[in-house]
Amino acid sequence: MSTHATEDSKTHPRPQHERQIGFVREVLCEDLETAQSRAGAESVNTSGHSIPVVVFQQGKRYNMAGALSMGFVASRLEARSATIRGSITDVNNAINRPEIPEHSDAIARYLADNIRGVYVLPPIALNVQQPVRLYSVDYEAQVRPGYLVIPPLAKLAITDGQHRRSGIVKALQTYCRDNQDALLNDGIAVMITCESDINQIHQDFADCSKTKALAPSQVAVYDRRNPANRLVVDVEQKCPLFTGKVDATSTKLGKRSTAVFTANQVRQFVKAMLVGSWGMGDLDFEKRARERLGTDENYLMYLGRIVEYLNVVADACPVLHELSQISGGVNMNRIPVRRNEGWIVLTATGLVVIGLIGHEIMMSKNAEDWEEYAHRLGALDWSRSSENWQGILVNNGKIITTQSSAKAAVVKVRDLIGWSPDLGIPSLGPSPLDALVEVSATA
Repeated sequence: MSTHATEDSKTHPRPQHERQIGFVREVLCEDLETAQSRAGAESVNTSGHSIPVVVFQQGKRYNMAGALSMGFVASRLEARSATIRGSITDVNNAINRPEIPEHSDAIARYLADNIRGVYVLPPIALNVQQPVRLYSVDYEAQVRPGYLVIPPLAKLAITDGQHRRSGIVKALQTYCRDNQDALLNDGIAVMITCESDINQIHQDFADCSKTKALAPSQVAVYDRRNPANRLVVDVEQKCPLFTGKVDATSTKLGKRSTAVFTANQVRQFVKAMLVGSWGMGDLDFEKRARERLGTDENYLMYLGRIVEYLNVVADACPVLHELSQISGGVNMNRIPVRRNEGWIVLTATGLVVIGLIGHEIMMSKNAEDWEEYAHRLGALDWSRSSENWQGILVNNGKIITTQSSAKAAVVKVRDLIGWSPDLGIPSLGPSPLDALVEVSATA
């Protein structure tokens, strides 16, 4: 071999071999510099786009992981959504499920609200539906670097993430006009499968959808962008009834649980007290919470009212007062005993009713005598066998959890404590509870 030939092979190394993986033509090069050079030359000469990726295997299939700019995602990713109420044939021919506009809008607003701050958008799963070339290195390794070249007219199809892509597009077109450049230059992680079989793509989407959603109780603690969720944490710390006794990970409490409530149940109480409705949709609630709690001054004011009100109610209610005094140790075992006795105030429904009355007294009317009304509320007979709640919150010994039952309970409580929100800021009149107290004292 001549010296010239040897020098040429050093300065222009040749790929050792190529292989076809679905629509991906992989070119294995001697080193990463050669792979980068060849990918760059192809992308420049064809007006394509070169993406640095990591090549790896999952099972028998090759995948690539990398990152794309939001601008590329908006213009070059393809979603083929099924039509709403489409036939089985229609769904089978599509790659993605029907798009839910409300979901895309929520993502767009989230991006717009946080584009100049901190946000997170999970990776998008893609698949290759048109011929592309991958330049990688011929290493003896399961995970290796490479460069994927996307031709100018080729698009990557979305396996999972169509709403993220639509949210990005809507944010750019509607919500982020003043911050378009900032969002266009941000990036998002992608995983690209070398997959062309549409049946397997459908299976990949189904597999992606098997990830367990975050429990509502954990959302109530972790999602602090909504200031109402911050209230959940702060109320827990400032109300002895809750402190150290709220389960932040479970969706419901077991019979032996030493927690008084779940974090989501406390969030429902905060929701009821702050806006007067625990059934309001999350997006509407977040909007209302931001309006009321947007400044530090307002946040501290509403926090103070909620804490003061609940502490007065708990002090006046024997079972809540007992549990408020527990701070740990073996006494925690008294919590499941009391809960299993059937006290309504230890249920999510009872807590919501207390929150709804608190909203009327503390938030809506700001009654001067709120403390007396709160005391009367706590002193009610909250046992499940009480005649007060039969047919309203209790039916055949079981708690009724509908919105209509909670509303009926609010009306009943107003009557029992002598409160009427229609009177504006009323002066305290006699309560039916007072008569009961007098009879009890006489007896």
